[in-house]
Amino acid sequence: MMIPRIFRFANYETVDFKEYLSKNKIEIHLKRNMHARFLCGHCKSRIKPDKGCYKVEVQHLPLFNNHCYLVFRKYKGHCSSCKKTRSEHINFISKETPHKTKDYSWWVGRLCEISPVSRVAEALDESASSTWRLDYSRMKRMLSNYKIPKATRICVDEVYTRRKKEKGETRDDLFFTIICDLDTRRVIWVSYSRRKEALDEFFLIIGKKACEKITVVATDMHDGYGASVRQYCPQATLVWDRFHIMQQFDDAVNETRKQLHEEAQKGSEEQRLTRGKFRFMFLKKSSRRSSIERQHIESVFEENKQFLKLELVKERMHSFFNARTAEDAYEIFDEIGGWAWQSDLVPLMRWHEFMSKKWSILKNYFEHRVTSGLAEGMNHVIKTLKRKGFGYRNMHYFKLKILQTCGYLNSRYITDPYML
Repeated sequence: MMIPRIFRFANYETVDFKEYLSKNKIEIHLKRNMHARFLCGHCKSRIKPDKGCYKVEVQHLPLFNNHCYLVFRKYKGHCSSCKKTRSEHINFISKETPHKTKDYSWWVGRLCEISPVSRVAEALDESASSTWRLDYSRMKRMLSNYKIPKATRICVDEVYTRRKKEKGETRDDLFFTIICDLDTRRVIWVSYSRRKEALDEFFLIIGKKACEKITVVATDMHDGYGASVRQYCPQATLVWDRFHIMQQFDDAVNETRKQLHEEAQKGSEEQRLTRGKFRFMFLKKSSRRSSIERQHIESVFEENKQFLKLELVKERMHSFFNARTAEDAYEIFDEIGGWAWQSDLVPLMRWHEFMSKKWSILKNYFEHRVTSGLAEGMNHVIKTLKRKGFGYRNMHYFKLKILQTCGYLNSRYITDPYML
């Protein structure tokens, strides 16, 4: 019979096999080797099985379309270390639950890596809460053995996680800080909130020596992240993400459009053509506009030449990141500022003045050509993960799920359940 060969467990032998077709259930009856050592289930000290035994039924991996259970007797004995009666330690029983085997728990955890817990529970005919606890316990145990991979180039960004604030929280607490390795393109750590302390946590965990090896940090224009990098990685080059720079520039362009719109005569054709519903048309690159949009913009130029000057500044800025060197970029940047000041475009003047003070950071892009676009892409994956899971109430569980899906906390990198 093949069953005894398939189901082999240390210190046990298969003595019987029962199949219940009406219940889709299979029982594998095991008998313990009484000459093997008995260990305490609490402290792993040696015990004598002199306090009786009781029957145990533990769920194992399914066999074809049937639920499979291991049936055996578990012995009890007095533990000299614990000073009380303890049940024996069974090596193949899961650490997450005494009702499942390690192989079964690991298999369920792997299914939860690629599918929502509710769907896994439905497919396995299990309780959703039990499946969730099993998955959560497994990930916490994996996290206790997790070591952040060494990285030299990282990018940092925040992702919105929840709506409701707890007592004493601010809006910053509704985010996670995501740290990605630009070389391996994986998430290596997740911290709560988007404050400076969130990135500080990552640097403190990896230690001073690992911080010294970081050469580039790509991030948005958040002051907290910059302050953390300067404190823990003073040798690293801080690079602002070009998307966020252009986002700020577009805000300044839109503010300028608003100002010119308000200055126009009320009820005039110029006011009608520059209303808020057309704002995205003014932010578009000219080569991407449709023929109707081009006609619209040309009509605005005929009404007010200030919009033509605004268009020239915007188009020049679109060529800024195509510069080959920081010196070429500065010439374009200086030219943009000159046009803004000559045309008296106040919001753009304020933007240029702010960026001029931060030129030492702005120019770093042309030396390393990295962005936080990887983290932005991970944000999309994380939002998809949140929708697949129908939202998450437990933020620690959500954090582990992000590391599992986008990082290294999964069976692709941790293959042996008995190593944990």
